[in-house]
Amino acid sequence: MSRDHILNSREYRSERSSAGRVEPSVHEWKGMASLSYPPMPPILSLVVIFILVYLIDTSNACGMQLCYDRWRTAASAADNGLIKPPNGEIPACVAHRTHLFCLIAEEQHCRTNLQYQMTKRGIIHKMKNDKCSAVGDAFNASAVMDKGIIIRPNNLICTFRSKYDKTPIKYQHCGLFGDPHLRTFKDEFQTCKVEGAWSLVQNKYIMIMVTNNPVKDHGAATATSKLTVVIKKNEDCASHDFVTYRARTNYLPGTFENGRSDVGPDKSVAIQVMEPGKHVEIYLRFIDTTIRVRQIGRYFTFAIKMPQEIVEQSLGDDTQQLCVQGCPEQEQINYKKYLAEKRKIMDLNQGDIAMTSERASELCRQSQVVDFYFDSCVFDLMTTGDENFTIAAHQLLEDLTELSPDIVKTQENRTYLNYEEIHPSSGCRLKSNFIPWTCALAVLLCFLFDQRNS
Repeated sequence: MSRDHILNSREYRSERSSAGRVEPSVHEWKGMASLSYPPMPPILSLVVIFILVYLIDTSNACGMQLCYDRWRTAASAADNGLIKPPNGEIPACVAHRTHLFCLIAEEQHCRTNLQYQMTKRGIIHKMKNDKCSAVGDAFNASAVMDKGIIIRPNNLICTFRSKYDKTPIKYQHCGLFGDPHLRTFKDEFQTCKVEGAWSLVQNKYIMIMVTNNPVKDHGAATATSKLTVVIKKNEDCASHDFVTYRARTNYLPGTFENGRSDVGPDKSVAIQVMEPGKHVEIYLRFIDTTIRVRQIGRYFTFAIKMPQEIVEQSLGDDTQQLCVQGCPEQEQINYKKYLAEKRKIMDLNQGDIAMTSERASELCRQSQVVDFYFDSCVFDLMTTGDENFTIAAHQLLEDLTELSPDIVKTQENRTYLNYEEIHPSSGCRLKSNFIPWTCALAVLLCFLFDQRNS
């Protein structure tokens, strides 16, 4: 249709209007000359907005925190001997079931939330390890309260007491995995070289060190092959001497070097084998600190949960602590730049990569890792080709999520590479909590503009 014809059509309509003809109604078809389509009915636009917001922001209604609070109450009751399962199970099974039943009840609101899915699988895995039945009673807090029993945290000797009595204990977390990738206590995310021996945490209670060695046949890539935990002398709550735990490739022991699995009054320091040769946990009750160590393939992942006031005591130490200060600047790797530069290489013989970006992204997506852990997973596969690193990223994210469910609130649940070098800014590819209302606003503006033009 020519430009003159369009102009003539507009003039003709104007003349008809001025002659007193009635304007077309909102839903009346105007013909091809106006180059428009029938506007969307108002009610339909509102429905579209509602569906869009619901689908994108459904995870915000997810009740994971409620389920965690119920588990915590049940676990505290189990620790205080208030749960006595009739079928010979350990009391922790009731706490696990309480958590699982609550999550199942929230499935309608949480089914699209990756963190929900990982937490649920983690609980099922724990129940399997503890030989818990999926059929049985959950914990009934009101029944205990009716008996006049107040559920409090463990009151055993050497239980951690915060100096801030009137406020809940604040915890911080650190994790190390893969090539290696680091999440510091300050929630900073880094990818580092750090070959050799490095300190993770050091204060008057504990010292944790790792050794990172080159990944065989994969250039400059390194990974954690040794981990050492030293619990310092504490005659009141640990031991009159240093207590050491040492793991190395193909050797993840279930005891400390002295052959014991616990020390201190009421087992104030204890190690628990979660999966022989693959997963152990060390708990220091007197500083309320949990350490998780996993061996995946030939290398280790490390996660720690520690009260903030204990972390702050590490700040006075001059030692470079990766969990506290992060990696030295000269040891940090710009993984974003690497991913951007290597993203278009499709022939492994033409580029210094072990796997294409497309294939690595697909595998990491299947492993259900998100955000920094997704980026790290892709990076490790492209540099090494070792698919064990997808498991390492998944397990570390799962460990941190179990140690602190609040971490879920900081996740974007992104499963694509999101850098300006790779994906130019567009549409609604923004932070997840900004997405729903941005998209809804865009739809609403389009609707109003359409109504105005009609």
